[in-house]
Amino acid sequence: MWQISGDLPGTRMAVLGGVHGDEETGIGCIRSLYDLFASDQKKLKCGKLTLILGNVEAIKIGKRGTSPEHNLNRMFSDRHLAGPALDFYESRRAHELAPVLRSADVSIDIHSTSVPTVPFLPCAYSPRHEKVYRWFDADIVLSDPDFILGGFRSTTDEYVDHCGGIGICFETGYAKDTSRLPAVIGGILNILADQRMIEASGHLKPPRPTYRVYQLTKKIILTDAGFSFVKDFPQSFHKVEKGEVIGYHGRIPEIASEDGVIAFPRAADQWIKGHDIFFLARKIK
Repeated sequence: MWQISGDLPGTRMAVLGGVHGDEETGIGCIRSLYDLFASDQKKLKCGKLTLILGNVEAIKIGKRGTSPEHNLNRMFSDRHLAGPALDFYESRRAHELAPVLRSADVSIDIHSTSVPTVPFLPCAYSPRHEKVYRWFDADIVLSDPDFILGGFRSTTDEYVDHCGGIGICFETGYAKDTSRLPAVIGGILNILADQRMIEASGHLKPPRPTYRVYQLTKKIILTDAGFSFVKDFPQSFHKVEKGEVIGYHGRIPEIASEDGVIAFPRAADQWIKGHDIFFLARKIK
């Protein structure tokens, strides 16, 4: 964790990468931003910038977590943080990071997915969130006001929102593809400039993207019966129609109850019984 302070008061921003240790774009983003400030190529004028490599132990071994069952981005619940840290690294790390996130005005958590996807923004859809995430090259927002993803408030962006800040999550694309790293860094630098934390490189013109907005509606869990898709393994935002059979839990069909899309499909080699394998979402805008 690196903390950089400006000469004047201002926005307190936390930028995270590597909350999952195999997501190289976020890890590279944090290290590149640190290099820019450490070498004085960029200087923080005001506020406070905290650069965080999230799951350090998982980064060391190049895995999503220190074990398949432990997900750092499900550790920021009120119940978990109210008690003592449990006896595994992700729990201890969440307790270490919680005070930093709690004090942040803005947090940006950089992620990537286990299967190919277009970039998207899985966070709250609101004017104050859009003022931050509009600088990223993405035109899809995936909201989760009912906490379908974790079952309760549990992710870094949800925690920051709960504490009164603005929590942003950006899924940059496929975890094995780091080609978008320069664009992601550029987006964060534009956010810093827009917050008046650094000098802008030239004229800073706010983009005006038109977002497609989806809302998570259902979590699909892997049962003892297994699961098989009717069609090819789907990418994120693959459309499904009401009444469509998406796949089978053994002989039991998973049927779409409304028009929508598949979200967060997990690569088959990461499937764990009792855990999510994909989600369903409906378009709201």
